[in-house]
Amino acid sequence: MIILKDFIHLNQEEIKLVLKWRNEENIARFMKTQNITLEEHLKFLSQLKLDNTKKYFLVYDDENIIGVIDFINITNHSCEFGLYGIQKGVGELLMQEVKNYAFNILKVQTLNACVFKENTKALKLYLKHGFKIIKKDNNFYFTSLLPVYMGGGNNLNTFNQIYGVAV
Repeated sequence: MIILKDFIHLNQEEIKLVLKWRNEENIARFMKTQNITLEEHLKFLSQLKLDNTKKYFLVYDDENIIGVIDFINITNHSCEFGLYGIQKGVGELLMQEVKNYAFNILKVQTLNACVFKENTKALKLYLKHGFKIIKKDNNFYFTSLLPVYMGGGNNLNTFNQIYGVAV
């Protein structure tokens, strides 16, 4: 059973684990902010209590933590999400939870993500889940999912065109 634990309710052990994972090279390299101190982390968690445009969750699969999902820039119509798994093979499960929370709990019509161009695993996952690339710059692909896009399929052809590889 999947459980989402709001970051504002994390215990001390969970707070330290999230900070440790967040600063690990394989996760941090795809984050806009890096090398976060404990003080910065605690301040961030405290500010979440006052900010209704952001939601961060530790994701449990039964007793095991499998990753983090977050939602920022939450409005009545849209939000942006992020995710990272702390073990191999959980991307699909995390993505399902992101879509479920965004469309069924937040009730948004559009789900957005900003993806570092080097993060091919994330881009491939998002395209597989029906996201479309709507814009790009030197560093990022900006993707968007409307419920009518859900279904994926042809979006993997976009991945092939960008990276020149078969999926």
